[in-house]
Amino acid sequence: MKKSRIVLLLLMLVSIMACKEANSQITNLPLDEFVSTYKSTEKAQLLDVRTPGEWANGKLEKSALINYSDAKFEQNLSELDKSKPVFVYCAVGGRSARAAKVLEKKGFKVYNLTNSGYNQLKDKGL
Repeated sequence: MKKSRIVLLLLMLVSIMACKEANSQITNLPLDEFVSTYKSTEKAQLLDVRTPGEWANGKLEKSALINYSDAKFEQNLSELDKSKPVFVYCAVGGRSARAAKVLEKKGFKVYNLTNSGYNQLKDKGL
């Protein structure tokens, strides 16, 4: 009886986790898919979460900067339109992944660039 309860509990946990992932508003994309999806998405918002210093050394023309490391990061997200998808990137993918989770909790549909960053996007002509 005890084993069946443990199995049932494990099955319930797996189901909950599967449902949570299925309902996720974050789509993680590698470089080429990120670029093509951004270009084909009407009213897309391009969000750079690097520092102002990094941004000053190079930025993408249509990007908005909201520094993930800023204490007011979550407050500053109010500058974005929740009705439009957000394409988020940083230098190499760590900050954008963390920012994507915050954006999702705030109700945004998020496309996160994985394993790449600003330099690769610039090289792709974005």
